[in-house]
Amino acid sequence: MAEQTPTDNLSDSWRWKFDFFNTYGQPNSTPAAKAAYRNLSFMAKLRLNSNILAFLFGPIYFFVKGMWRKGLTLLALTVVVAAVGVSLGVSDTIARAIGLGIAALAMSTANYAYYLHVVRGSQSWNPFEGFGRAG
Repeated sequence: MAEQTPTDNLSDSWRWKFDFFNTYGQPNSTPAAKAAYRNLSFMAKLRLNSNILAFLFGPIYFFVKGMWRKGLTLLALTVVVAAVGVSLGVSDTIARAIGLGIAALAMSTANYAYYLHVVRGSQSWNPFEGFGRAG
């Protein structure tokens, strides 16, 4: 019986994202990754870097995908930012903008976080793991 890899149960869309991450890493991590990313269509770039379900459901999406540590971190970030906003009496407009910003962070980190979780077995609490400067 052939041994299954962690990506055998995934959809073609996830496999495509994982193949890119396996080959190049994050899109801005190396010159080769930047070049490969530039060659993608607009929709492919959007699919690679964005996750609408993570935008809509935030920490819940991370919990459902098995990344509960990262989900708890995002939830804690959201609660802390909301508490600070309430204590400072920020306007509704600013509070909504901050909420959209946190949702955008979840959306832009979810795909790579899921890749790290499935392929590399990441158990990190950091939802931004792998982002930042390549060293």
